[in-house]
Amino acid sequence: MNRQPLSAALAILMLGGSAARGAEWVRGGEDGRQPWWGVRGGLQFAIPPASHGPRGLVRVLYPTLPEGRYDLINFIAVEPIVGGRRGYSELEWSRLDRRQGKRFWVEPDQIAGTLARLEGGAEHLRVVVQVEEFDNGAKVRLVIEQRGDRPDEIALTLEALPGSAPLEYGILTATMGNKARARLLHLADETVSSLKLYAGYTGPNFAGPTTFPLKRLVITAQGDLLAALTSDETRPADVRPSPPNWYYGGFPVTQFWKMTQGTWRDDVHVAVNGRYTYWMSRRPIPGGIAFENFELRQRHQPGERFIFGITRRTPAELRGATTAPASAPAP
Repeated sequence: MNRQPLSAALAILMLGGSAARGAEWVRGGEDGRQPWWGVRGGLQFAIPPASHGPRGLVRVLYPTLPEGRYDLINFIAVEPIVGGRRGYSELEWSRLDRRQGKRFWVEPDQIAGTLARLEGGAEHLRVVVQVEEFDNGAKVRLVIEQRGDRPDEIALTLEALPGSAPLEYGILTATMGNKARARLLHLADETVSSLKLYAGYTGPNFAGPTTFPLKRLVITAQGDLLAALTSDETRPADVRPSPPNWYYGGFPVTQFWKMTQGTWRDDVHVAVNGRYTYWMSRRPIPGGIAFENFELRQRHQPGERFIFGITRRTPAELRGATTAPASAPAP
């Protein structure tokens, strides 16, 4: 994956929006016609052509750089499983233009998304991303939502369209843990280090995958299901990787997947893998192997929402005063 960091200048150029209750929204970029959305000062998300890098990926950005400038922190890929065959939005070839990466787009009359007010007063942005049909027969669209009072997270729902092959899993995977050199996976009973989990692995391919079942996951004080990743470095900007396009120039963040109370089942689990070298290279990642793909998944059910977030809060702060070990909600 020839990933390129998003320039700070481009991030600033694309920012725009109008004031909302407690939030200033970015809706369609500066001119209202670019596929870029989010909360100014919080998490923002985009799809090509609004940013550089591979196709078939949602870009997730956060203001980690000096003076509140934005940087690309992670990608989210769409990978539905049909009949045991996994689709890959980043890697499959488009049937529309014969380029690598499935096409993502938003209809021209929906580029600003839909802004509504929720009960309680918070504003809510809804963006519908169309996704090109997968080689395994999955026909889906991706609905991305963000609340003005929760600026550090987005909710993602993968919806099967008429004529789609039945989905076994609607996997949404954060694919670029190596940008932040995320090496610590925070679970209910321990913090798992990639350096220990994949000790001794020095190959050029993916290490793993490794899964952790429901009983290993955190239930927050609010009753939500949570899994979080962090770097093991206190000053990641001091590290100068080679190639330089993998440079992480900001402060450390926590990246997390979450499901709200009552929305998961017994088969929900976290899956990770790791890389010792950067994608499409044999250049080792400074400091050792890091987690690369990071996903929360369960067998597909219509309407399921997976929440992805980036925040300055620590995993302990996200967790709060935890309750009993994780278990599926009562029917």
